[in-house]
Amino acid sequence: MGLRAWVVGGIGLAVATTLVMVTGCNPLPGHVAARPLSPITIGEIRRIAVLPFTTVGLVTDRGVEPGAEPLSESPGETVTRAVLTAMQERPEWQLVDELTVGEALHQLYGEVRPPTSSEAEAVGKLLRADAVLRGEVTVFEERIGTALAAKRPAHVVFAVELLRLPASVPVWQAEYAEQQQSLADNLWNLPGFVRAGGVWVRAGELARLGANQVVTRLHTTLYGPSPKKRLSAPRSSTTRR
Repeated sequence: MGLRAWVVGGIGLAVATTLVMVTGCNPLPGHVAARPLSPITIGEIRRIAVLPFTTVGLVTDRGVEPGAEPLSESPGETVTRAVLTAMQERPEWQLVDELTVGEALHQLYGEVRPPTSSEAEAVGKLLRADAVLRGEVTVFEERIGTALAAKRPAHVVFAVELLRLPASVPVWQAEYAEQQQSLADNLWNLPGFVRAGGVWVRAGELARLGANQVVTRLHTTLYGPSPKKRLSAPRSSTTRR
């Protein structure tokens, strides 16, 4: 099943999951569905190129509702940047510079745009990457209202796929789906609500939170669980005489 097919099928799963595990104003972990597609040897993938996310499946015929805040950039750009930023915080992989990725796209296709699966393979080979990460944004609804009073909360759904090169084999996929809900809708969301300061975040913040969760799953898949920090034993307060 390709990325597009899995995204469409995953939205229904995400909606069902949201009905059972509803979160507060700060989304709690558990809204990322990830799956390996083929065996990956720990550490075999190091050099990764993050490609611009597509928005071909994004619903855009919904008209601008009164009170909706304008977007400063396209949803694809927002989510791509959120994923790339989250990946830059981890040292184990070597990320191809964003400008270098753009130059490769322009060299091959005359413009910087989200590539198809076959185009992603060509870009990755040109960049001599071990793998490319591509994705699709299918829902990106901005909140209507303010941080303290939202008529409609933000809603974000996106999926990613890791292609191993040079054979362009899909080895891992993940989907993130989140829509905020208030304590009035679900009192069990108190911990998440408090951590968010009791405010309604914008769609870009939901994308950032989702990117962090997706990247954590991907990192664990490629390099194994991060070692837990050992707690040093407390020093004895007994004074030797």
